[in-house]
Amino acid sequence: MDDFLFCGDQAFVVVGPFNRVPGKNPEFVYDFKMCSQSGTHIQGPHYFLELGHRIEDFPLSSFEGSALLIDLEKRGVDTTRDDLVSKLGTDSVSNKILVLRTGNMEEIIASGSIDPTKRPGISLEAAAYLAKDRRVKMIAIDSVGVESRTTKNYEVNKFLCEEKVLLLEGLVNLKEIKSRHFFLEAFPLKIRGVEGTPCRAIIKEPL
Repeated sequence: MDDFLFCGDQAFVVVGPFNRVPGKNPEFVYDFKMCSQSGTHIQGPHYFLELGHRIEDFPLSSFEGSALLIDLEKRGVDTTRDDLVSKLGTDSVSNKILVLRTGNMEEIIASGSIDPTKRPGISLEAAAYLAKDRRVKMIAIDSVGVESRTTKNYEVNKFLCEEKVLLLEGLVNLKEIKSRHFFLEAFPLKIRGVEGTPCRAIIKEPL
C-alpha cells in the first residue's frame, strides 16, 4: 500500500505480530485496518449510489479482460468527447477496459498532495460517450479519480456509477507499458457489502 491518503480516510495500519496458537512453534499473524479506497483500488456503483451494485454483485470476469491504452495530456481541464474520438480511432472498447495513462499518480506520491491544476480527467460528455456509445466495461487511470478538476458533486464519477462502469484508480508504473493492447487483471478482495476494495492490478502484454 502506498502512503498517499485522501483527507479523512483511514490510514493503513498494521499491528502485530501476534501468536494465537498453542505449542512450541510461534506464529506471526498481523491485524490491519484500512479504507476500502486505499492505494490502487477497484470501485463500483455503490460508491455514489446508496442502492447501487456492490462489488460482490459483479462476476469475476468483470475484473479482467482485454484492455486498450491511451495517453491523456490535458491537466486541470477536461479531456473531451472529441479528444477521445480522436484517440480511440477505430479501436473497439466494447466490453473492454480503457486505461488512461497520465503520470499523475507518481506526481501525487512524490509531492504528497493533489494539485487541481495538474489533475487529469474526462468531461461528462466524454464519460457518456465511453459508457453509452462505446460500451466500455471499466475505466482505469493512474490518478485519484476521473474528475479533471476540483468538484463538489463528482458528476462524472456518479454518472459512471449509474451506468455500472467499474473504475480502477490509483494505478502506478503505467510508463512501463509498451503496447497499446494488452490483458489486465484487477480482482477485488472478497468482501461483501462494500463499494470496492484495494486490488493488485496486473498487466500482461503480448510477447
